[in-house]
Amino acid sequence: MPITFPPISRRQWLKGGLAAAFAPRLASARGDTDGELWVLFSDTHIAADMKLEARGAVMAENLSRCVNQVLGIGQKPFGVLVNGDCAYLDGQQTDYDAFVKLIEPLRESAIQVHCTLGNHDDRKHFIGAMTSPQDPRPVEGRHVELLSSATMNWVLLDTLQEVNKTPGELGDLQRGWLDRTLASCPERPTVVMAHHNPQAALPAGGKPTGMMDSDAMFEVLGRHKKVKAFVYGHTHSWEHKVHEATGIHLINLPPVAYVFSKERPNGWVSARATREKLILELRALNPAHDQHGQKVEIVWG
Repeated sequence: MPITFPPISRRQWLKGGLAAAFAPRLASARGDTDGELWVLFSDTHIAADMKLEARGAVMAENLSRCVNQVLGIGQKPFGVLVNGDCAYLDGQQTDYDAFVKLIEPLRESAIQVHCTLGNHDDRKHFIGAMTSPQDPRPVEGRHVELLSSATMNWVLLDTLQEVNKTPGELGDLQRGWLDRTLASCPERPTVVMAHHNPQAALPAGGKPTGMMDSDAMFEVLGRHKKVKAFVYGHTHSWEHKVHEATGIHLINLPPVAYVFSKERPNGWVSARATREKLILELRALNPAHDQHGQKVEIVWG
């Protein structure tokens, strides 16, 4: 049961109903000369109180600004992917009611919004905010999705382990689904997305804060040459690295909401996919930030 908010108007978007559990969702085919445009949000942290401020940021105002910026691009995205922590703290039903209201302008512009779950989300409450029937769950108790366009695949995972607890995990069943899905999905460059960051080795007595089974996940990803990048949020940072063992690019998305360190940018990322590469560009909410407009290019190779 993927968490997907379909366009309110479907006339310019998907044809037909939602795909079956193991089938990709097909983005509409268009002849844009500058590639397919995807939009990446993360860590929106929306509360029922849309005036609530945390760490110097009014979260609802930030999401509204990001939505308006996307609508002003001039090219309709193939989709907006929201990478977890959609809700402020512990995923109350009213938080998601506010979130749905704030993304409504995207849906009214015939843009589909796909969400993953983070540690501040609640699966039951999020489903309660849905406005359309969802597919059967390919992984029991988790929300996963495969998106496929003419150029690339996105695989969206669910690392929520316990609401309002920092660490996350995929688990055996989801890793098995990931392995099978990567083996059977179209032979196109593929990007995998989950909320939690890969967990580094811990010192004795250290407490995990990221994805606790990330090494096991990379064992799966490393078996599939089509996987070119892993995208995550959670740390409220904008960063690009390369996984040493597999060569897979690691993209840490900035938060829409607040930053943990004042020198960090918040905002969103455009992801433009061509036949040759994926170009990710930071769109900082503060256009004077020295990282605003910074690009990361992933050559499909």
